[in-house]
Amino acid sequence: MAKVLSIVNAKGGVAKTTSTQSIGFALKEMGKKVLLVDLDAQANLTTSVGISPKEDLNISDALLDNCKITDVIKCVNGVDIAYSGHSLISRENAVAHSVAGAAKLRSILKKVKEKYEFVIIDCPPSLGIYTVNALIASDKVYIPMVAEPFAWNGLDKMLETIDIIVEEELNPKLELGGLFFTNHSKNAQTILGKTIVREAQQQLGDKVMKTSIRTNVALHECLVMNQDVFSYAPDSNGAKDYKELTEEIINS
Repeated sequence: MAKVLSIVNAKGGVAKTTSTQSIGFALKEMGKKVLLVDLDAQANLTTSVGISPKEDLNISDALLDNCKITDVIKCVNGVDIAYSGHSLISRENAVAHSVAGAAKLRSILKKVKEKYEFVIIDCPPSLGIYTVNALIASDKVYIPMVAEPFAWNGLDKMLETIDIIVEEELNPKLELGGLFFTNHSKNAQTILGKTIVREAQQQLGDKVMKTSIRTNVALHECLVMNQDVFSYAPDSNGAKDYKELTEEIINS
């Protein structure tokens, strides 16, 4: 049965989609069977692998029982993608008020989990119904973060949401897998950057992952080229860092 991991941060611009895609394809490179789930209405993960967000169906149709989840899964270069579309925005209330509500994703993933070793969910930059669905469906949460001003904003709310889901027994086995820093280069060497890293380590201890993702242009270029970084630039720092991070995730 697959391990389900959510990549979550209520703040945008922290490389959630890049991380979801890169970790997923790193796992594929290691011989794992992987399903990526795009729960963001911006559909960046979907478009990054060359799937049009204008498909007739998307993951919101599966959440609303308009189709089976297998109807919105495509295989791209050896990794399966449950793809998104812009209609997720208009359907948010319908998903929230559906019979299964916040537990719907967990329910539909049960029908396909046995096919995979890992399911990785790209969450929207909010703590709305789609993110809550992801948390209820997940075994572990991983939080990408940048060592920049305001990076810490919203993290306490994220951790509080995880605690509520566990304490209310919506998903009592949910764990914080770890926090990792992205775009980690010159900013991380400033006094402010070092302070943010130190605060994270003081608050979360060994949940701050040893691997950080260095700023690397290949990580941006590969998304535009509809490729993963391991196909596009296998010798780049981006590929090396995400491979190392993925190994750390597997062993955590």
